[in-house]
Amino acid sequence: MHATELLRDVPLFKSLSDDYVNQLETRVVVKRIEEGESLLAAGSVPKTCWVVLTGQVKLYRVNRAGKEQVFAYLKPGEVFGLSALTDPSAPVTMGAVARASSEIAEIDAGLLRDALKREPAFALAVLAEQNRRLRQMTELVDQLSLKDAHNRLARWLDQWISQNQPNAGDAEQMVVLPYTQSEIAAQIGTVREVVSRGFSRMEKDGILRASGKRVTLMSRKRLRQMADE
Repeated sequence: MHATELLRDVPLFKSLSDDYVNQLETRVVVKRIEEGESLLAAGSVPKTCWVVLTGQVKLYRVNRAGKEQVFAYLKPGEVFGLSALTDPSAPVTMGAVARASSEIAEIDAGLLRDALKREPAFALAVLAEQNRRLRQMTELVDQLSLKDAHNRLARWLDQWISQNQPNAGDAEQMVVLPYTQSEIAAQIGTVREVVSRGFSRMEKDGILRASGKRVTLMSRKRLRQMADE
């Protein structure tokens, strides 16, 4: 598949003119990366932007004690490294690593920066994407500051169901989560043992039944009530 076709499938780039997409075709490098391979280290200054084509990329940060906070698991069509467009000399605050064998496209940041100046629709699309991510970060700060870990777990599960099974109602349903308890813990700012206790508490309260990654949700209403406590 040509780079132009790849980029046309990326929501952020749909507003680019044909002229810029054609220019990008010669400035896109498609790479395959293996699980665990690092793409971007926290503190580095990126010179390119990346688009996930296949697989999944984790955005994360680790403190000196080794505790990990995951900010996002990027899916195909999602872009990272946008700070290279708006603040090209600033180091990034999080790292990026392949969660699975993936294919990514590297795009020259200079050309995209030029597109910001010349193509208002693209500039607005980038601004909207940055605002969306700011809202996500603000919500994460709010959750970490004001909710306990079990409430955060309930909210995370409810949101995951909404995003991945949007037609799910309040009836009993079984879902297979794509993450281990350790990976869930890293997303909600806690440790695996707390996530395990959270699932046990929800089982005791009749909200769900859990067996490994398989979760049978018995009361979506009570799950949401726990999330809002």
